[in-house]
Amino acid sequence: MSGLLGHVTDGSEARSIVDHFVGALPSGSYLTVLDGTRSERHTEAERIWNESAKPPYLLRSPDEIARFFTGLDLVEPGVVSAPRWRPATDPPDELDVYCGIGRKP
Repeated sequence: MSGLLGHVTDGSEARSIVDHFVGALPSGSYLTVLDGTRSERHTEAERIWNESAKPPYLLRSPDEIARFFTGLDLVEPGVVSAPRWRPATDPPDELDVYCGIGRKP
């Protein structure tokens, strides 16, 4: 679910969508979530988007993104800034985009 959950502005509804999706997956399957996160830079972009585009977009914190993996086995390194998820070289700079992968037991 890359860049999708931000368009679901109700947290309970977003969690329900993820739960329904994961519920349909067989054991051993993976869920990937990647989405923009709250920051000073993104706050203004979020405001401009929500004033001029539809559907609205909600930036979540890294902790809120991590909650989508409840009940799954989170793959290392966990929920981190996207360029830091298993980089091929030295850790790159962080971006205000976080991601993670979880395996359904």
